[in-house]
Amino acid sequence: MKTYTLKLTLQSPCLIGSGEGFGAVIDSDIVFDEFGIPYIPAKRIKGCLRDSAIEVCEMFELANINLFPLTYDGSDNKYTIVSQIFGKPGDEKPAPVYFSNLTIEGYEEIVQWIRYLMKKYPNIITRESIINQYTELRQQTAIDEDGTAKEHSLRTIRVAKKEISFIGEIDIEVINDDMIKLLYFACENLRYIGTKRNRGFGKVKCELYENSKPISYLNKLEELCEQ
Repeated sequence: MKTYTLKLTLQSPCLIGSGEGFGAVIDSDIVFDEFGIPYIPAKRIKGCLRDSAIEVCEMFELANINLFPLTYDGSDNKYTIVSQIFGKPGDEKPAPVYFSNLTIEGYEEIVQWIRYLMKKYPNIITRESIINQYTELRQQTAIDEDGTAKEHSLRTIRVAKKEISFIGEIDIEVINDDMIKLLYFACENLRYIGTKRNRGFGKVKCELYENSKPISYLNKLEELCEQ
């Protein structure tokens, strides 16, 4: 088993949707832990990187870039190497790559302080106050053909604030260099996550690390492109 670190930095406000609202005020809310700190579920980031990996394979195939094998496996994933990393729907055996939830950078230390402050100042440091620290509310309306707002179309959404960084782990049981190459380029290719992306939300920077050092295969890609 080998462990890599995934870092995701929000370059715009992001709606990491929970699929639920909040009372009668917020129509679309994001995912929080018990303290009110936003996080990105493992299943969500795995799905985003899987889609990004398929895009990378398609681009490399069209450009005749043979940085890793682009054979087909006959499934919806299309590419064997994508199936090796992310698994295939209906497989009895799980994929050898495991994704953790992504939590804010410095999460463990922050949680220790929050526990202490909640106990000492229960009327000031609340779950709601912590949510407000990391998020902001945005309101949107649908526009009619004549350029005016449609009636009853006002929606309130809660988004994670720009520049928050999330950290998580990727554990790999059976590893080869081609898998790491694709994971790296899937991270590089990932530009947006969450919903409302057509409204400018969810722009991200995604980075892959090994032993605290950033991984890069750009030089190898450049060498292939120059041939």
